[in-house]
Amino acid sequence: MLPLLLTTHLVTSAELYRWVDENGNVHYSDQLPPTAAPRPRVELNTYGQATQEVNPVKTKAQRQKERQARLEALRQERQRQKRIAADRALLDTFSSVEEIEAIYANRLRDLDNYTTSNRRKLEKTRKLLDKTQRKKNWYLARDRKVPRQITENLKEYEQQIATYELLIERNLAKRKKLEAQFSYDKERFLLLTGDDAGE
Repeated sequence: MLPLLLTTHLVTSAELYRWVDENGNVHYSDQLPPTAAPRPRVELNTYGQATQEVNPVKTKAQRQKERQARLEALRQERQRQKRIAADRALLDTFSSVEEIEAIYANRLRDLDNYTTSNRRKLEKTRKLLDKTQRKKNWYLARDRKVPRQITENLKEYEQQIATYELLIERNLAKRKKLEAQFSYDKERFLLLTGDDAGE
């Protein structure tokens, strides 16, 4: 009886809705009750063919994919805002390519001077360590007790050497990063101002 009623209804109706209520019952109707509006449903044409799915039930994978897409959109928007802020700061800070070059040249020179100073201190401390080690060996070769001051000095020199080596390593990394930033700022400034004279 249901197929006959459904066929009759389809012939006389321009549109039919099919949905499942909260109890799992399937309903067909040419009018959608308010309670069914937010629920997943299928719209059928007069031939009983599905023409559109409204609020379809999404799988866990689909929900996860949509969540990832929203997160990626937020990430890209944050990146865009950061880039806009960085561009504004670049244009507010520098008025020409020459100014960029001069400021970065000063920063690089300061870094180089700091590195040179640490290398000199490192070399001096290594010589002190070597000299103190020879003193210690002198006592050991004669089966004599090594003075406490010599032991303390050795430990202090070793700590200083480790510190200077770390400072030099960090400074070289800073220089490399600064060079990359300089190259980027210069190219970005030219792009933003349309000034090709420096290229």
